[in-house]
Amino acid sequence: MPAQGERPAADRIAYGIPDVLGTDRGRYAGRRVLVVGSGHSAFNAILDLVTLRDSEPATEVVWAIRGGGPGRKYGGGGDDRLPARGALGATVRGLVEDGSVELVRGFQTRRVSPAEGRVTLADEDVVIEADEVIAATGFRPDLALLGELRLDLDDRVEAARALAPLIDPNLHSCGSVPPHGVDELSHPDEGVYMVGMKSYGRAPTFLLRTGYEQVRSVVSALAGDWEGARRVDLVLPETGVCNRSVAPAGTATGAAASACCGSGSPHADATTAA
Repeated sequence: MPAQGERPAADRIAYGIPDVLGTDRGRYAGRRVLVVGSGHSAFNAILDLVTLRDSEPATEVVWAIRGGGPGRKYGGGGDDRLPARGALGATVRGLVEDGSVELVRGFQTRRVSPAEGRVTLADEDVVIEADEVIAATGFRPDLALLGELRLDLDDRVEAARALAPLIDPNLHSCGSVPPHGVDELSHPDEGVYMVGMKSYGRAPTFLLRTGYEQVRSVVSALAGDWEGARRVDLVLPETGVCNRSVAPAGTATGAAASACCGSGSPHADATTAA
C-alpha cells in the first residue's frame, strides 16, 4: 500500500537494489540518499552507496527502519555460521556506529512530499529530507499470470501450503528450516510447482544450495525420477541468530537437516506409475 503522496514522487524512489555503482551512478553520486528497510537488500544498497562515497565524497547515506534497532538483522558477526551474512551485518553495524551512515529508528513512512527538488518522508513529528529514496521494504509475488491454475497457497506466506509452516519467519530462522523439495512445492494442478529463494546479501553458498536443491528436486520429478526428487541433500548450518527454542544446537537443526523431506507424499501413486 503506497504512503500518501508516494506515487506522485515515484521519479525519486527506486524499489529494490538499484545499480548504484554502474548504470545508476549519476543518479546517486553526490546526493543525499535515504534507504528504507531493515533487510539484506537494504544492507547491500547501503554498502554500494558507501563505496560510491569513496569517489563522490558529497554523497550522504541515511537509513530508516521501523524497529527500535537492527538487532538480529545484523546477524551473528564472527560467530555466524553463514559467514557472508555475518560479515555483511558486521560491516553495516560498524558504519552506523562510526557515523558513516545516519540511522533513523522507529520510522514509519506516512507521507511523501516534494520539497524544492528533493523529497521528504514524514512520520508524525519526524521528517527526513533526501534527494533520492531507495525502498527495500519487501515485496510480494505477482501471481496474475497463474490466475487460471489451481494453486494451494498459504494466505500469509504466499507459498505452497505444505511449505508455509516450514519457512514461516515467525517460527523459523534460516538455520532451522528443514530440507524441502518437490512435495512441499507442489500444487493441485499436476506438474505445477513454485520455487522461491530469498537472498541474503550476495547470496552465499548456503542459500544458493537451498535454491538449487529445490529446483533440482522439481526437475527430477518432471523427468520422472521420483527417488531423486525426494532425496534433498541439504544440511542447514546452525547460525548465530537462529531461534534456538525451535532448533537447539546439535538437536533439532541437525535432526531436521538429516531428515528426508517428502514423507506422506501426495505423489506416491505417481512414483509407482513412473
